[in-house]
Amino acid sequence: MGDEITDFIAMLKDERGLAENTRAGYRRDLKAAAAFFNRQGITDWQSVDRYAVIGYLSAQQRAGKSVATINRLISSLRQFFRYLIRQQHLAVNPMETIDHRPAGETTQPPVILNEDEVERLLAVPDTTTPLGIRDRAILEMLDATGMRVTELATLPLTALHLDVQFVQLQGSGQHERMVPLSRPAVHWLQRYLTMVRPRLVDGERSEVFLNAHGRPLSRQGIWKNFKQLVQVAGIQKPVTPQTFRYTLAVQMLSRGASGQVVQEMLGYTELRMLQPYLTVTPQELTQTYKKYHPRA
Repeated sequence: MGDEITDFIAMLKDERGLAENTRAGYRRDLKAAAAFFNRQGITDWQSVDRYAVIGYLSAQQRAGKSVATINRLISSLRQFFRYLIRQQHLAVNPMETIDHRPAGETTQPPVILNEDEVERLLAVPDTTTPLGIRDRAILEMLDATGMRVTELATLPLTALHLDVQFVQLQGSGQHERMVPLSRPAVHWLQRYLTMVRPRLVDGERSEVFLNAHGRPLSRQGIWKNFKQLVQVAGIQKPVTPQTFRYTLAVQMLSRGASGQVVQEMLGYTELRMLQPYLTVTPQELTQTYKKYHPRA
C-alpha cells in the first residue's frame, strides 16, 4: 500500500506544486490509515470498502480525535482515492458516501454496556412473577435485536416467528427487516407468551407486550421500567433502552461482524447513522448473528 502513497505524494509535488509541509500531512494521514487497515487484515487499497473507512474514522473518534482532525483525515482519504480512480487502480470510490462531520458535533462515543453489566441487568427481573417474566423477555429482545423502543412497544404478535428464531421489524420510512433472535430471547418470549400474556390480555390485543392492566405497554412505560431495572442492577452509567442498540453494534463489530450486516440488523437506511458504532470491518445475516452475537 506504500507504493501508491509514494506515487500520490509525488503527484502532489510535480503536478500540484504543494508545499512539503502539506505533502507531509497527506503522507502522515495515509500511512496511519494504511497501518490501521493492515491490522484489520487489509493489505491492498482495492480491498478497502466504505465500511473499512468508517471503521478507521470511528476508531479515531473513540481515541478522542477532534472533529477538525477527523475531517482532515476524510479530506486526505478523499483526495487519495480520487487519485487511485484516475490511475485506474480502483473501480469504486469508498469515500463517495462519507461526508465531513458537522463542526459542532461531539466526538464523545456513545455509552455501551460491557458483558458483565448486560448479565447483571438481565438478572434483575423477578422471573417468579408474571411481570418479571415479561420484563426479562423485553430485556432479552432488546439485547438480541437492538430494536428501537417504539418498535418494541408496537410489535405485533404476527411479527414473531419463534419457530425459525426471527422477528419482523418495521422501522423508520416503513423499512422492513428480518432480525434473528437469540436462544435466550426465544426462551423467555415463549414463557411470556404461554404463561403470562394470556393472563394479562384485556380483550383483543395484537401487541406482544402488555402492561399489568392488559393493555399495550407504552413507550413511556418501557422507559420507566427500564430505568428502575438499571437502578436495581447498580449500573452507574447513563443507560437507556437505546444503549442496547449501541452495545449490540459494538459487540458484534468488535468480534469481526460486517458493518453492512449490522447496518441491516439495526435498520439504518443511512450509512452515516451507523458511523458512531463501527469499530472494525471486512467480512449473511443468520450466520453472522450466530457467530458474533455474544449470547446467540
